[in-house]
Amino acid sequence: MFTVKKYIIGLIIGTMIFSGIALVDDLIIKISMGAAASLAFSIVGSLYSAGLITSKAEGGKARLYIFVILLGFFLYVFTQIAKGIIWLFSFPTWIYIVIISSCAIILVIFMIVKNKKAKERYTQLTKLTENTQISNQENTEEVITKPSQVIVLKTIPELLREENDNNFIIATSNNPNSPGLQYVKVYKKALTYTKIQGYIKMDHAAAFWGDVYYAYEKRWTKYS
Repeated sequence: MFTVKKYIIGLIIGTMIFSGIALVDDLIIKISMGAAASLAFSIVGSLYSAGLITSKAEGGKARLYIFVILLGFFLYVFTQIAKGIIWLFSFPTWIYIVIISSCAIILVIFMIVKNKKAKERYTQLTKLTENTQISNQENTEEVITKPSQVIVLKTIPELLREENDNNFIIATSNNPNSPGLQYVKVYKKALTYTKIQGYIKMDHAAAFWGDVYYAYEKRWTKYS
């Protein structure tokens, strides 16, 4: 019985105009009726479970009333959404060109400013590192002497070229300005790019993709 009444309601609503576009109106009706019917069925089922409805007749009436209320709500909501979308596409073409062009210019300016700030920060950190390092810069390679071993520090490109077993390296740095840096994972294909990027792992955090700072300075060794 509910199906028959729903079909009759659908026929009546089908004669109404919502957005003024037949295809859009048909889509609004179908989506609204489907959503209202499905939600009404779930609500009535909950009423049965709560003991508020005990007979099939009561359930059918409740389902129809709830369906009609929800249908009116969904028709209103989807109609407003459709009208909003139609309104957005109702302007002259030149307005869209201006909006897209403005967004593109703003994005380019944002990227330029961000890149400039990153370079400035990199330069400041580099100068700070050079001033705080207490090491002999006369040799072509720096070394760190430990009680049991000597570690030769190299650049990321040098480590990549020396790697024969894998197509990537996992390296760590003695950089005092990168606290918490555990390692960086860089693939050999990075040698073909102007900026070396890789997976950067920080202590107590997931690895993320980004630029490898100080990649061309002799401060790196293989991570183990």
